[in-house]
Amino acid sequence: MISITIAICAIAFAAYVYFTHDKIAERKAESMLAKWKVKEEKAIREDAYARSRAVSFGKTIEHYVPFMKNFPVAPKDVQFFGKPIDYIAFSNRGSKTKCAVHFIEVKSGNSNLNGHQKNIKDAILKGRIHWHEHTVDGIWEHETRKQHLNKK
Repeated sequence: MISITIAICAIAFAAYVYFTHDKIAERKAESMLAKWKVKEEKAIREDAYARSRAVSFGKTIEHYVPFMKNFPVAPKDVQFFGKPIDYIAFSNRGSKTKCAVHFIEVKSGNSNLNGHQKNIKDAILKGRIHWHEHTVDGIWEHETRKQHLNKK
């Protein structure tokens, strides 16, 4: 009788383990996933914070770069453009033979040119640069300048 009771208990325990094993493994996997998410979320947030600081630094410092040592053009000749290229400079504007246009991109840290900037650099280096002068009709179309200025 005792051996039958032990056998029934053993079969019941084996059935319990067999049917609950998947649920136990699933709970363990969920627990491990939750721990991994917490750990990785912290790392992702730290990485995002570091990248944000780097971008903010770059956006701030690019306004002061023309005044730094070794900048290729005099600060008075530089115009901030921002996107897609940081600066366009016009050096020696008073000279018919030395006047030059400079495209200047400022990078800090490990940053690189993005796709658009690479395309622009390639166009400049390959001479695909054009001058366009576009004339539009002004406000004087419906009245003369004198009529406009004499209105009160």
